[in-house]
Amino acid sequence: MTSQLSPDLVQLGDDLEHAIAAEIQISTITRLPVWRRSRLAAAATIAGGVLLAAAGSAAAVALLSGNDVASAMPGSAAVFVGTNPTCTTSDHVTFQCTLQSAPSAEILSTYVGSKETFQDANGNIAGGCIGQDVAGLVWTCYAGQAAVQHGIISPALLGQHESGPASG
Repeated sequence: MTSQLSPDLVQLGDDLEHAIAAEIQISTITRLPVWRRSRLAAAATIAGGVLLAAAGSAAAVALLSGNDVASAMPGSAAVFVGTNPTCTTSDHVTFQCTLQSAPSAEILSTYVGSKETFQDANGNIAGGCIGQDVAGLVWTCYAGQAAVQHGIISPALLGQHESGPASG
């Protein structure tokens, strides 16, 4: 199943890391007994395990690059076949994609708001894209849970295997 850690989960991990670092610094300064520092280390280990468990289906996923999404689009949705997309990202979750040529598989009066999925290298639905312009040349794509949050796919669809480009 391919998805990304949610921003809230990432923030929780960062906050936990900062709190533990601050506690270790305080314990070093105040010379807490060894048993206190051991309990702190145990608490950090347990909290880390809870964080990983909470990540559940979102864990152990490689970050997608703009090239990953661009190369996945034509094999994922018939509307992208033969369009030669290029995508950029700054966070590996949101991708700004531009098609070199307009979609020809589906002739719509406008592609604004049109929603399509994209698959990972294994053929599992990894996210989705929303059309941004009438001609269908500009798309914003979201990986993992972000595609669910933007209403492109349902949570049940994320990670489902597809055997080829979807149509419609």
